[in-house]
Amino acid sequence: MSPRFASIHGAAFMLAALALACSAGGGPATGVAGAAGVGAAAGAPAVGGGPAGATGAAGMGGAPTGSAGASAGSTGATGAAGEASGEAGAVGAAGADAGAPNDAGGATGAAGAGAAGSAGAAGPRVVMYLPNWAGSFSSWSTKIDFAKMTHLLLAFGTVNTGTNDWSLGAPDADVKTLVAAAHAAHVKVLVSIGGADDDIGIINRYQTASNIGPLVANMDAFITRLGLDGVDVDLERGTDMRSSGNFAAFAAQLVSTLRPEGKLVTAALAQYIIQDAGANDAVVKKWLAAYDFINLMIYSTNMGTYTKELGWWTNTEGLPKDKLTWGIEFTSGLTTDMAKQLTTASKAYGGVMVWEYSQKTEPQLWPAVQSSL
Repeated sequence: MSPRFASIHGAAFMLAALALACSAGGGPATGVAGAAGVGAAAGAPAVGGGPAGATGAAGMGGAPTGSAGASAGSTGATGAAGEASGEAGAVGAAGADAGAPNDAGGATGAAGAGAAGSAGAAGPRVVMYLPNWAGSFSSWSTKIDFAKMTHLLLAFGTVNTGTNDWSLGAPDADVKTLVAAAHAAHVKVLVSIGGADDDIGIINRYQTASNIGPLVANMDAFITRLGLDGVDVDLERGTDMRSSGNFAAFAAQLVSTLRPEGKLVTAALAQYIIQDAGANDAVVKKWLAAYDFINLMIYSTNMGTYTKELGWWTNTEGLPKDKLTWGIEFTSGLTTDMAKQLTTASKAYGGVMVWEYSQKTEPQLWPAVQSSL
């Protein structure tokens, strides 16, 4: 998720097409207006991560932003017979996450039959990003206030140059320490892959079809090794996600591999990314529907911007409200009152996503979000 405002121009086991997106050092970008890929402070990648993506009025927080998206409930309740109703296909062995907040005892369904698990009435998702450039993950294990959080997304996972191997840019021991602390608080932890800058390395790998199998198999092993709960796809270059390329195959294989294991597959997306990919393309619509849920990189302080963009997602793309998580950014431009207003409104949808915990405004804005849930 990238910190900046930009205008949005841009699983079933048998799904033949899916897609997702994210990147290291510059997470998913979106926002309110612009078209010159501005990404302001401290190297925050231009919105959308695309070479000339929509510009973010002022790349918030200075640091790159992370994508968002993760499973719905901390221990999410899911239905044995497909309570976690999703758009596209059968839910995995452990049932898709139902969007329940940190309840200690969310039950999981043995083999949920609905597709991507977007349904679930236990409560709104509360998705938080944490980047790997803000100090060791192990140090954050004792500093994060997990109250009301349902999903923690670690940004960003990338592929090692010239290989199909994944890295979070942190020692395994540090990641496992943080994962253990989050799980103790009933918070699910996902790796967010890509980002507005580092997504290009992943894109370059899956563009060669023979790399897709190894990429997904290695991601499966990576998630298992670190005890993670799934993957958030933060790929932000819509032109590289068109049905004429290999993105749909990459996304479909992620879903068909991870969902039967009860793992989540989510995405960080913006309107302009889908418009660049092909908003009316049937293949694009299929992989959109197959995500467990989608973290919308809107990052605005204007409620009208959310209303307009959410209307596009529900009316033009036909996605259900509970699959859409509202993105907000902990920037100095966001007041506590606005944070409360956005969080409250997001509960009529899939919940709220935050970029990101290490921002200096967290001590004021995170309590505001928590108080509105």
